Amino acid sequence: MKIKTRPELKIIAESLKTLKSEGIIRTKNLVGDLGEYYCQELLKIELCKIVEKGFDGFDTNGKKVEIKTRRQPTKSAKVIFRGFEFDYCLFVELNEYFEPISILKIDSKEIVENLDKKGDRLSVRKLKTKTENIELI
Repeated sequence: MKIKTRPELKIIAESLKTLKSEGIIRTKNLVGDLGEYYCQELLKIELCKIVEKGFDGFDTNGKKVEIKTRRQPTKSAKVIFRGFEFDYCLFVELNEYFEPISILKIDSKEIVENLDKKGDRLSVRKLKTKTENIELI
């Protein structure tokens, strides 16, 4: 059985190939990689090598930064943390065109205080409404 390939899929494949060759896409997580790229470009975050775990990069003051990214709509989404070795988290929201619409800066202590019962995740709604010391960048 032969399936006709849609031309749009070829455009997507070529776009992904280009983004990967330019180092914008570093893993199989398109949304996460785009959030890291935007933080690198807009906030001068120096990204770690992919093999390093615990945080994603350093800011210009040497503070450890974790970057979490979600694409709208994010009403029931959860953000999962694999550790808390970072000083703060940048939460990036992308629109349907993968463009950043907001970047929130949240101290790691605020995140830990508001975690769900499992102790490693936080709902996006709670992240945006319950954390007190949140900064829109």
